[in-house]
Amino acid sequence: MALNKNTLQAAIKTAFEKARNTPPPADPAQAEQVQKQILDTLSADLANAILAFVTGGDVVDVVVQVKNTSQVVIGTGAQTAPGKIQ
Repeated sequence: MALNKNTLQAAIKTAFEKARNTPPPADPAQAEQVQKQILDTLSADLANAILAFVTGGDVVDVVVQVKNTSQVVIGTGAQTAPGKIQ
C-alpha cells in the first residue's frame, strides 16, 4: 500500500487537538506538571502517528546486484512481492 499522507495528517491534527483540549489544572501550582504531561502525551502521539505512517507503506520494485570483491556483477535479484518496513 502507498504511504497515506491524509491519515498521517489526521493523526497529527488529533494529537494537537488532544493537547489543546487538555483542561488547565485546578491548582495553578500544578501548571508545570500538567504542561509536562501534555508534552509527553503529544510527543508520544506524534511518534506513534509517524511510526504508523512509515511502517504502513509497502516496499516495492527493489532490484539488487551482487558483486564480487573486484566489483564485477556476478548476479542480480528483483523483489517479487511487496515488503514491509519494520
